[in-house]
Amino acid sequence: MTGRAVPQALTRYWFATDPPMGYGVTASSREEALRLLREYGYPLDGQKIVSTIVGVKNTELDQHHVVPNAGPVVVRGIWYPVHNI
Repeated sequence: MTGRAVPQALTRYWFATDPPMGYGVTASSREEALRLLREYGYPLDGQKIVSTIVGVKNTELDQHHVVPNAGPVVVRGIWYPVHNI
């Protein structure tokens, strides 16, 4: 055994909010994703996370606004709005 850490699998999360908007995050857990959002000041004042899609697919996202404006979903971090590049 070499002592190397086994990389954790990453999961894509979509956090829907009220008022409507949403945040896309790739992380190793829901808790990590929420921590990343908090580090960037999300959800914004007056917003509340109302649901979470675990393992969200591009086909489940708004094709006219979210998908064309998202960062890379395979990289750890907030990809909508883009903070992971």
